[in-house]
Order: sequence, then C-alpha cells, then structure tokens
Amino acid sequence: MDFAQQAQRPLRLSVIAPVHGQSLSGLLTFARRAEELGFNGIWIPDHLLNATQPRAGVLECWTALSALAAVTERSSIGPLVISTCFRHPPLLAKQAATLAAASRGRLRLGLGSGGFSYEETCRQFGYPRLRTNERVAHCRETVRCLRSLTCEDPASFKGRFAQADGVRIHPRTTLPIPIIIAARRPKMLALAAAEADGWNCPLPQEFTAALKLIELAGRPRETLQCSVFAITVAGRDEDDAARLLRTAGPTAHMFGKVEEHHLYGGPQQVAARIRELASAGAGEITMDLRGAAPLEALDLIAEEVRPLL
Repeated sequence: MDFAQQAQRPLRLSVIAPVHGQSLSGLLTFARRAEELGFNGIWIPDHLLNATQPRAGVLECWTALSALAAVTERSSIGPLVISTCFRHPPLLAKQAATLAAASRGRLRLGLGSGGFSYEETCRQFGYPRLRTNERVAHCRETVRCLRSLTCEDPASFKGRFAQADGVRIHPRTTLPIPIIIAARRPKMLALAAAEADGWNCPLPQEFTAALKLIELAGRPRETLQCSVFAITVAGRDEDDAARLLRTAGPTAHMFGKVEEHHLYGGPQQVAARIRELASAGAGEITMDLRGAAPLEALDLIAEEVRPLL
C-alpha cells in the first residue's frame, strides 16, 4: 500500500514523546507504553535547545529516534519535524535510510523550515541565518535530494545548498520513505501540496483554511495524509483539566489558547474535538501531552478518550 492510499485508513492517534528535561530511559519507557496502548505513531521534536529550562536539557532528535527504533516494533516513528536548515541534505538521506531499514520501514520523516526557536538556535550553534524564502528553498531542495539519494542507486544531486556525486546509500528499504511537511504559511503549504506524502498542521485553529489552500494549489486531499498537531490537556473531568492546565504553565499556550483551539477538558470534550478535526479532514491527531505525568496522560487517552471516538 502506498502512502496516498493510507489516507483512506481509520483515524490515527499519535503522540509526541517527551524529550525536554527527560532521561533516555524515561523516553524509552514512554515509547514502550505508547506502543502497548496501541498508539499508531511516536514522534520526537527536533529541538537543539530547551528554551524555557536550559539546564534541564533536551534529547537530540536523531539519536533518540534510533533508540526508539530498538525498543518498539509496530508504531511508526519519526521526527516532527526536522529543521532542514540544520541538516546537510545528503547526510540526512543517509541517516534516514539507515533508520528506515533499522525500524523495518516504520520511519515517517517530518520536515520543516525551522520553528519558533530558529533564530536563537542559529545564534547559539553558529548556523548561518537564512531568510524566510531561503529556508523554504532549503526545505524544498532537501525533499528533492532525499527522494533522489534514497530511491536511486547510484544517485547524484546538484542544488544550491547541497551536492552529491554518485552516492550509493545502503542499507535502505525497498519502499520510499514517507515525507511529511509541517506547514502553515502559503509558500510552505504550496511545497507540501507539490512535494509531500503528508502534511502536518501545527495549529488546529488554522487546519481548515490551510487545507483549502493546499487544495487550491492543485493537491486533492484524498492523496495527502493530513495530520494536526495539538497540545493535549486531558483530565478525568473539566475541573481536573483546569488543574492540569495550570500545572502545564504558560508554554502550553504558545500555539494558541488551549481551551479554545487544542484538545482540552474531560474525555467527552477531548473526544468531541478530535471528531471535529477528523470531520474537517484530519487523518491523524498528533498529541503533545501536557500537565499530567506522561504515562498517566497516555493511559487516560487510551482508556477514556479513544473508546469515545
């Protein structure tokens, strides 16, 4: 089954694994539990900084994904999303091919042009700061380089940001690696429409309007796996959710007011919002669990929310 056909599958529920202020053993415990509970996918953000608690640290995405591949068997795994400006495209192709083979084809490769911490990451790590148009061009070139180097053998590529000459990448999987582009601005949405297997919307409140732009760009929604990232504060009831939201703190609202736009409340409220997003065209809900202890949050979604869907 190709990736476009997967758009016809039932709704996928996936989770963002905790990597900020988290030990590797804690991350792997979370991943094992998520798979045991039947979550379809486990994603890891590509953050080089812990912006709010620098000394607490953050696990590096690609290293952590390799560990996830070793302790899971069924759930898809992947970065949500790789900031392509921080990755040399041919090397990324080699890394992706290795992880896809190691995970027996479970890798889904999320790509983006840089998130809210882009400028500060460039400053601290010494990356050149690209203008917005350059970042979009880099992401486009990365997609094309990845397609070439992971599908052709040998492969050559010549672009503005990367070149490769007669590269032979092995091991690799027999099927292409699905590429998901996270986008909300017109130029990145156009890139997702033209080049991607899947699209992730980072703001639930913009999903419907952004999906229309993708369709206007000529991409039928049934050929694209559409997913939504959502901050998730789920309690036993509404009062419990309010308590958890206070625990989560102001960073939970970085992507819009949680109570209005994301997944918030007791099981009935959270399930209703998931159904609303699915009805709008989302084939996957990617939950960033906040407020509760990670394992407790996983259990609540699996035991009390999922049966209501």
